[in-house]
Amino acid sequence: MFASNKIIEEYWINLSINEKDIDYIYNLLLEKEIPLSTEILLKSLIDYRIKQEKENSAKQLRSKNNVYLPRDEFHVGDKLQFPSLEMKVGEVLNIRDGFNPDFENLKVIEVKFESGDSKVFASNIQEHPLNHILDIPEDDPNYDPALVYNHHKTYLSDCLETSLTNNEDLVKIAGNWFPRSLLIDVHVGHLNLAEAILEEANGGPIPTYSLMEQVELKANADSKLLEFSFDLALQEDKRFDEVGPSGETLWFLNAMEPDSVKKVPIYLKYRENNIDHLPIIKYLDLFEKNIYDELDEWDSHGDENNRIIISLSYPHWRSGTLPLSSTLEKMFPTAYEAPRVKFTFINEANNDQFPGWVVRQQKYVYGLKEWYQKNNLMPGSLVIVEKGKIPGEILIQFEKSRQNKEWIKTVLIGSDLAIVFAMLKQSIAANFNERMAIFVPNPDALDEIWDKNIYQKEPIEKTVLRIMRELSKLNPQGQVHAQELYASINVVRRCPPSLVLHQLLHAPTIEYLGDLYFKFEEKDK
Repeated sequence: MFASNKIIEEYWINLSINEKDIDYIYNLLLEKEIPLSTEILLKSLIDYRIKQEKENSAKQLRSKNNVYLPRDEFHVGDKLQFPSLEMKVGEVLNIRDGFNPDFENLKVIEVKFESGDSKVFASNIQEHPLNHILDIPEDDPNYDPALVYNHHKTYLSDCLETSLTNNEDLVKIAGNWFPRSLLIDVHVGHLNLAEAILEEANGGPIPTYSLMEQVELKANADSKLLEFSFDLALQEDKRFDEVGPSGETLWFLNAMEPDSVKKVPIYLKYRENNIDHLPIIKYLDLFEKNIYDELDEWDSHGDENNRIIISLSYPHWRSGTLPLSSTLEKMFPTAYEAPRVKFTFINEANNDQFPGWVVRQQKYVYGLKEWYQKNNLMPGSLVIVEKGKIPGEILIQFEKSRQNKEWIKTVLIGSDLAIVFAMLKQSIAANFNERMAIFVPNPDALDEIWDKNIYQKEPIEKTVLRIMRELSKLNPQGQVHAQELYASINVVRRCPPSLVLHQLLHAPTIEYLGDLYFKFEEKDK
């Protein structure tokens, strides 16, 4: 028999952080005198909670009645619970001295139970297995700190992060926490020097410890605490941005970051349309591979070797970006808090290196505009990304086309800014996805459509019908594939695959033919 109110799995699933927990964490930080990560704090808190619950369980159980433990000394008339007898209650009738050379002060008690039976038990024995009868079994996973952390770390980490964030005196930088009131003051002169150093380094990035050395920041304190204090001062100064991946703190000058990193390119802006995704998931699964869109939860899947082939959409081609979809975000560097992460692209063709940026909150990767232009890529070209050997490096390449020219869907813009699609023979540099490929002879003319927000102003169903009419002219049967329509609509406005399918499946004038092919219904039907 063990403590009756022992921890069960629901205890951890429904755990909420209370004031005692925060006090424990605060005191832990004071004791260590250095910033600690959420992981370390959570592991310590789990251990603290388990110890507290063990103590509470034993106290609560023993407070109901005296529990028989051989180590205790009893008196006639005491009522006892016996864990080894399923917590039966008995009354001590008499006490006598016992004889055992191994136990000098042995006492024997006679106990009468409610059933009328009487039994004798040893007492005043300090070393006996039954003294630990209330202990939690060693194999209980809910009392194993390591197992609890591994099984529940996602929920518990979020819970702890929220509680710590709401505490005004605790600050977090790069995943580490410390009381604000105990931090070391950093003079504005050191921050001005840091700005000059970063400007000299083309904006950065530079790690904290290197900046500290160059600005000659010193104090009679622990080096980790001094570094944390400097990080906080930089973080709260709008001139600086922390751009390092998880586990690394790197600083960059905000003023020298690319505009398309600080501000979402017009081609990637999307006005949310609420639709029911559940009925269209089966249709999304029919899309060809290599379709990645940050606006949809649905996603293509990369291969097991961290090598992903992406069909470029027009908005990302024109912006010089890649979508940070659910699959692709596992490929690129991430961070604990930094909204933007700087990394390095490596062109596999010649090992050239150039900067890239992960814009986490807006879910895109920037830095490829010149590379797209230099290699004559177009919307629909297949771009290959792969993790480099060194963290923070991404390999990028494309496969050259074996044909010099191909018949490609080409977008033409009239003087009235109306668009027309035509099949024309175009020079091709890279392999492409046939349904996604669109040649754009005059991107500047298309820019005027985006700048004036012509298509974004109209309802999406009108855009779908308008573009579908244009595409249906290219097919003798008047059929249009949903993926082809998705690529074409994105030439004039940002739109995810799910929204295109939703409109096609609900439009009264459009008929579904199967295999993602659609056409306008015949009028005589």
